[in-house]
Amino acid sequence: PFWQAALLGYALVGAGCSNIVPVCYSAAGRQKTMPESVAIPAITTVGYAGILIGPAAIGFIAHVSSLELAFMIVAVMLVGVAIGGSKLRT
Repeated sequence: PFWQAALLGYALVGAGCSNIVPVCYSAAGRQKTMPESVAIPAITTVGYAGILIGPAAIGFIAHVSSLELAFMIVAVMLVGVAIGGSKLRT
């Protein structure tokens, strides 16, 4: 039953992560610091940069130290995002 548990885990992660981009776009539309025509491309650029840099950074950390440490750093960063997101709620 390992593949069923993995499939359920991936489904839950996908359901949890699927709302991040729409929430970021709506927050960019509500903010008044910069025009929407600048804010939306900025968010998209940061997202694509994360897609390109993230796996390479995890691989580099895993190569230099260990895979466990690389994923521990990712987990700590995700906890930081969760805490920061709850404190910066708009």
